[in-house]
Amino acid sequence: MPKVPRKNHEGPRNTGPGDERSVLLRRIAELEEREAHARWIVQRVGVSIWEEDFSEVAEAVRELRRQGIRDVRAFCAGHPEFVRHAAGLVRVVGVNEAAVRMFRAANPEELLGSLQRVFLPETLTVFAEQLAALDEGRPFFQAESVVRTLDGQRLDVLFTFSWDAAAGRADRVLVTLMDISERKAAERALQESEARFRNMADHAPVMMWVTDARGECTYLNRQWYDFTGQTEAQGLGFGWLEAVHPEDAASARELFLDATRRRAAHQLDYRLRRADGEYRWAIDAASPRFGPGGEFLGYVGSVIDITERRQREELLLFLAETGTTLASSLDYTTMLSSLARLAVPALADWCVVDLVEEDGSMRRVEVVVADPADEPLAEQARHSPARKEGDPAHPSTQALREGRSVLLAEVSPEVFRARALGEEYVRFLLASRLVSLMAVPLIARGRTLAVLTFFTTAHSGRRYGPVELAAAEDLARRAALLADNARLYRDAQRAVQLRDEFLAVASHELKTPLTPLALKLQVLTREVRTLGDSPQVQRLLGHLEVGLRQVKKLAELMNGLLDVARLSEGRLRIEREELDLVGLVRELAARLHSQAAQAGSPLVLEADAPVVGQWDRLRLEQVVSHLITNAIKYGAGHPVSIHVRSTGERALLVVRDQGIGIEPQVLARLFRKFERGVSERHYGGLGLGLYVTQQILQAMGGSVTAESSPGHGATFTVELPPRESPEK
Repeated sequence: MPKVPRKNHEGPRNTGPGDERSVLLRRIAELEEREAHARWIVQRVGVSIWEEDFSEVAEAVRELRRQGIRDVRAFCAGHPEFVRHAAGLVRVVGVNEAAVRMFRAANPEELLGSLQRVFLPETLTVFAEQLAALDEGRPFFQAESVVRTLDGQRLDVLFTFSWDAAAGRADRVLVTLMDISERKAAERALQESEARFRNMADHAPVMMWVTDARGECTYLNRQWYDFTGQTEAQGLGFGWLEAVHPEDAASARELFLDATRRRAAHQLDYRLRRADGEYRWAIDAASPRFGPGGEFLGYVGSVIDITERRQREELLLFLAETGTTLASSLDYTTMLSSLARLAVPALADWCVVDLVEEDGSMRRVEVVVADPADEPLAEQARHSPARKEGDPAHPSTQALREGRSVLLAEVSPEVFRARALGEEYVRFLLASRLVSLMAVPLIARGRTLAVLTFFTTAHSGRRYGPVELAAAEDLARRAALLADNARLYRDAQRAVQLRDEFLAVASHELKTPLTPLALKLQVLTREVRTLGDSPQVQRLLGHLEVGLRQVKKLAELMNGLLDVARLSEGRLRIEREELDLVGLVRELAARLHSQAAQAGSPLVLEADAPVVGQWDRLRLEQVVSHLITNAIKYGAGHPVSIHVRSTGERALLVVRDQGIGIEPQVLARLFRKFERGVSERHYGGLGLGLYVTQQILQAMGGSVTAESSPGHGATFTVELPPRESPEK
């Protein structure tokens, strides 16, 4: 900073006139230095500084006073021409270099004199406030305004107006102007951005909100007010919580404030009251806002009505649960009753099930209610099933007769009258406080099996719509399919029972004459043998032997049928006794020796030591005999090996042939009833032997398995515990 030269006025001190002059000169020099320093600062600061003469302006204001005008501010507001006139009286007497640069002047002289070249119409508003400050004696005034540079550019500026009000000097008024164009541009951009956001938010399909750093809501969009019915005064701050369900409000506030403290994104579900008073499920999701410097500004969030989505999710869960329940029983009456109990309260406050009997009549099999207070009405409903020939306006009857669903989304007395329902039914509906109703038929293969009627009442206040109807119809389709399958299963069970009863009676009746026939053939054989050894006798004995074999075969078939009947009825008895499995097998092998020799499949028995256990001799003979005769039958002229041994815990019998073998797909079902490993055309039989064998062994706590491949024979392995299990 340049320094003003200081004159040295030091000299001998004395009190004469010369001394006083020296002191005065020294003071003048100091003042000049200070003034030069001040002017140097004024010229170099970045703020535009104007020195203006307001003398004539002050006189104009005093003239207003003399004319009796007491409120100069109000006068200026009503007389803009006076403000323009007063502005023309101002004289600029000095400016600094910053002012020259700010206003695009070539030199300071261009800015001296009148202010008209830099004033805009908006500037006069601030100038009017300067006039009021002069009138009121205020020494300082600051305001934002706009001015114009000499080349016509518009500037946003911050005005400061100061003068020596105490002395009343208006000839030296100091005005500073700071260029705030960038700040104002940023503010306008921010305002435009906020306006765009609000416009976008007000037209968004969701509710939106903004909070400050304290968590208080500063903005809610139009959708929020339309949805909740709140006003801006009611919703801002924490007023939005008043629209949240009382059971959810406290937890929602705590979660929100906790997230605000952590500056974390958050999401919560709560029930929000709609303008009509109904509470709807909503999901509220928010993200934190941060300023350019990383400072936390609050949150911006959205609220979406998810009632339908939540209902769909609940309905899908309900349908999944009902699927498990429906598949758990083959009795369709029980199944439908379980379905009704699951539907309440997941889908309905009431569920009524009307079953269509085979003769076309209706039977009400279940009535379930959510509210125990409705139980007396439910008991009344249990004795009033829908009737096909009943009131056609009755929803359940209509669904039954027309084979399609009936939806009454909102039920009222006017709806009752419009449908011309019977008085008794109307009284029942009014007493149940019915709100909404669906009647859905269960249809399978073109036949209506039942009707499900779902009610909602004032207990829950829910209303049915397309989503609930679609879920109910989906449920009805599943239930109808399973009910139809259950009916088919029941009919099949009845048919099987009738078949078994027939087989038991038929086999018993057929077996009765076989015993005396076999005896007669045996007696006749003995008598023929006494007639000698002629060719005629030998031919006759051959015929008798064939007859005996056929009678024996027929008896075995009848015994197999009787065993199946006993097994079906659970009447197969096991009479245990101690016996040696090796001895039993050796005895049967000796008995079947001639049959094996005729087939070219000799029996080879391998048994090192006795295998003793408590088993049913006759049933075990039946098992071993069947396995050996099967091996002989299918052995294709190769030896049949029989191996008997004990593992300590189990007795093992293995019968192996080297015959035609069994196809893999047949092997999987070989032990089923009436299943065969080969064609009956070539080998005959009913396909009961292995089934009966397996059932007998299982009754004694044992098992039988088969291993085979085509062309490589078959191996049957029997395992038996030596003693009856204590659990039996």
